[in-house]
Amino acid sequence: MARAVHHIRFAAALTLALLSTASLPAAAQDARPLPPCTLTEPAWRTDPVLIAGRHHADAGRPVGPLVCRTVDQSSFPIAGGTLRIARAKVFETRGSDELEQNVVLFEVSRQTAAGTTVLGRFFERYDAHRDQPTFHTLVYDRDEGTVIELGPRVPVAYLVAGDAARRIDAHAWVAAAAAAVGPGWVPGAPGRVSILDMRGAMTFFRDGADDPTRAASAFDPGRSVEVSLVLEGDRLAAREVRMVEPQLARSSEDWEQFVQESDEAKAARARLPAGTEPCSIGAWSIDTDPSGLNMRAEPSSTARVVGKIPPPWKPANPDADVEMYRSQFRVVGYQNGWFLVRDVTAPGVAYGEPYPRSRPQAPRGEGWVSARLVGAALANGGLPEGRLHQAPSPLAATRPVQRQDSPISTGDPVQRLLACSGSWGLVEIGGQRGWWRGICANQVTNCS
Repeated sequence: MARAVHHIRFAAALTLALLSTASLPAAAQDARPLPPCTLTEPAWRTDPVLIAGRHHADAGRPVGPLVCRTVDQSSFPIAGGTLRIARAKVFETRGSDELEQNVVLFEVSRQTAAGTTVLGRFFERYDAHRDQPTFHTLVYDRDEGTVIELGPRVPVAYLVAGDAARRIDAHAWVAAAAAAVGPGWVPGAPGRVSILDMRGAMTFFRDGADDPTRAASAFDPGRSVEVSLVLEGDRLAAREVRMVEPQLARSSEDWEQFVQESDEAKAARARLPAGTEPCSIGAWSIDTDPSGLNMRAEPSSTARVVGKIPPPWKPANPDADVEMYRSQFRVVGYQNGWFLVRDVTAPGVAYGEPYPRSRPQAPRGEGWVSARLVGAALANGGLPEGRLHQAPSPLAATRPVQRQDSPISTGDPVQRLLACSGSWGLVEIGGQRGWWRGICANQVTNCS
């Protein structure tokens, strides 16, 4: 059982309540100067965590000399001394350049009157470009030893026993949770863990959520589970799995945002044709038919044509931002392979280009257009780049996707826009299919 918990902060922007089950003094940010950090041992350059986190362009390239700089240290009292945890950023040197790596170095040490003993040093995955994950530590005294939790969604923890610290697989329980939920559901990103009360939680999403013939809704909370955990050797295993209300598997901030967006979607559905999924994204026409893209009264190829969206236009201005402009519009709904669009603008008009009055003009009002003839680009949705989600939720599992030998990122045009829900688009890009939050129609900048 957990006898005491000490709170160590590694992110100033993250406000955390002090958790304690005893009257022992709480851990504090160490006010002493940050200790020096070294990575001179050759073994660090072949560490599998470092290799797995390298930029795709460096794959296969030998790792150069490494340097590290301590950025945080915290300590708390233990029997006969002090436990200290230091975190350092890691850089590879190439000549006079230093390239920050997608790992951080944790050093766990014990200080006593006899001196300092380093108990363990570990690389952990880290997105240097987005400062993610935001590490913080919760430290617990348990019967098995002292457990150091690096964050509620970080997949590893440390167990200090005797004169050594070793890794714990903090997400080893996920497979048992998936088995309990049963077929037809896909596990989301590994869920949050609390070692204080030995519980884990995560959300599952419907299988086929990324199939355009039965695309998921961003307003479906999925199925959530809570798991009672037990420490078995070097892993947190499931002792019991329970279905719970979806808000119990999310942070309060995430749930509040989900509820707000769901309420807005409910109001939007009341204004849209029956069976329409509410969306809020930008897109453009990829129809090259000189007569324009048919905008229809209903989501059907036999429905009445209520307008024609102008075809692409090549400006005479040699200094134009792009060689060819396309008509663009706002997508407010989706149904069975059709997008409901409004606010259509003729090619180049949104960018101040002198679109000729003699050419077809943008129709007013709204209408349905075939998803086969709609394109768009990836916008900045505040999620990790280079990955598509299995369902339209930040909690869904992701898969890595590359386009032209680089991870997909903001501004990349999609190969196909297949469906939409809220601010999410189901896209095909890099030969793969999945959900991306934030879809835009900007043909000039990178949609950031």
